[in-house]
Amino acid sequence: MAKTFRILSIDGGGLRGIIPVLVLKELERRMGGKPIYQMFDLIAGTSTGGLIACAMTVSADGKNPMYTLDQIAAIYTQRGKEIFPKKNWLENTLNEVSSLKNPEFSVQGINKVLRDLLDHKRMMNCLCPLLVTSYDLYNNQAVFFKSRHAAINPMENAELYDVCRASSAAPTYLPAYDCFYNNKRRIFIDGGIFINNPSIAALVEASKYHSDPIYNKPDIKFSDICLLSIGTGHYSANISRKKVEKWGELDWAKPITDVMMQGVNQATSYEDKELLEDHQYLRIGLEIDDENHANMADSSQETMNYLMNETSNQILGNSVLMKQLDDFILKAGL
Repeated sequence: MAKTFRILSIDGGGLRGIIPVLVLKELERRMGGKPIYQMFDLIAGTSTGGLIACAMTVSADGKNPMYTLDQIAAIYTQRGKEIFPKKNWLENTLNEVSSLKNPEFSVQGINKVLRDLLDHKRMMNCLCPLLVTSYDLYNNQAVFFKSRHAAINPMENAELYDVCRASSAAPTYLPAYDCFYNNKRRIFIDGGIFINNPSIAALVEASKYHSDPIYNKPDIKFSDICLLSIGTGHYSANISRKKVEKWGELDWAKPITDVMMQGVNQATSYEDKELLEDHQYLRIGLEIDDENHANMADSSQETMNYLMNETSNQILGNSVLMKQLDDFILKAGL
């Protein structure tokens, strides 16, 4: 099993990022406390998944991670209200008007949380190779922040703050991120618009570049790749056909982001299943059956409790799924 190339992929999904954090805590527990960064050869993330990937691998001394998964979970349970502050009824009314021309939330909260968390650390300060996604509107191109690139080109050794801010600028929720990266001006928006589940990009990276010095796995075949893909939940109810038929631009402005991300997730999962054998791939997700807790920017304690309880019930308490996780651990040689 020594030559196995192990990939962890974490979806985007705003404050629903608490779901993969809890799953990863269970994985660490089953591995006797072994940290996540030691289990995988590549960790990929989009939006909140990119934040998790950066936070659990960033190091101040090059030897130890700066944060535990409990500390990362606290970003969602304690600081989510800074990123997506709750509004009273008057603020909600005013926001409905304002959001027609402006993002729903300001950057002040997310800027502070990301800077507090990541300071000025860079891609090469991480203990495991990363791949984080974003989309550059200014140059009309998909952007993949990669440790492999950062290792050979100082201009691509981006600050993790910039990486996370670029990847998490979800349209309608947060402003786009205007910055310079690799000698170009960029206007970044959330990578979830084209690859909310980044596992397929990670598969491509591993299959073609596994022999690169940063990975140093020269002898693997595609059949040696093992992929653990963790979602952030999806709302199971369908949008009423009657409503959709009458919807215009304003009606679609907010739900189209969620619908698009969910569609991308499903397409990527299909591709993963077609490319990999059962023993190479495990997808873990959660079904959200209550519309009141489906908004990925809902920072209320009620929604956070719902997500944590459903993760416990649907995932951690699912004996069949946990058996599949144990089988994956064994087959991947974690």
